[in-house]
Amino acid sequence: MKLLLWGAIGFIVVMWLLRGKSAAVRASGSRAPNPALEGEAMVKCAHCGLHVPASESIAAGSGMVFCSEEHRLRHGA
Repeated sequence: MKLLLWGAIGFIVVMWLLRGKSAAVRASGSRAPNPALEGEAMVKCAHCGLHVPASESIAAGSGMVFCSEEHRLRHGA
């Protein structure tokens, strides 16, 4: 019975410490930004209309953007 009581007290202390630490992080605002939550600009393919991330798109000299090299060639840009 003593072991169960000490275990419960230990659990409560650990939870209290963790809650205090997370509250301090929230209050300070020093949490690093999560890059997974930050979005990337999407562009629309001039040939098929598919939206792709700007980093994966293929730009033509005319300023048009395509989802693949094949669509750029088919469009004639």
